Amino acid sequence: MPLESDVETLRKIPFFAGLPTARLKLIAYTAEVMEFAPGEMIIRQGDPADAVYILTEGEADVSIRDVDGHEIKLPTMGRHSLFGEVAVLSKGRRTTTIRARDRVVTFKISGDVFLDLVRQSPEISMQVMTVLAQRLDSSSTLLQQHQSHS
Repeated sequence: MPLESDVETLRKIPFFAGLPTARLKLIAYTAEVMEFAPGEMIIRQGDPADAVYILTEGEADVSIRDVDGHEIKLPTMGRHSLFGEVAVLSKGRRTTTIRARDRVVTFKISGDVFLDLVRQSPEISMQVMTVLAQRLDSSSTLLQQHQSHS
């Protein structure tokens, strides 16, 4: 995709909507557009984190393996979803496995660029905190449901 087209795609994503054009151009220039076929793995639980992803097309299945190796399905991610940020922020390993449900297109943003964005932009920092809080709430609910079925 040409840079201007990538900038317009980023501008439509609520996560980046308030950023100035110059910042969007920097993100678009440094981001890698990646395509995944149905069923293809995007990230694997336990792998080192080097980037965050923003889903621009398609849907992705999310799962986590518990200590016994059982796969627990989490809510599907759709267009404009951000993922991979937890491991980048914690400088840890991937906490989930994400596979393309259908054809998926993502922006892959390096961890360093993402961390710079968080440091320099209060709007992005608030968006990240909101996403993390929603995930924590959702994960807590799923954990309670999983424990009640065990």
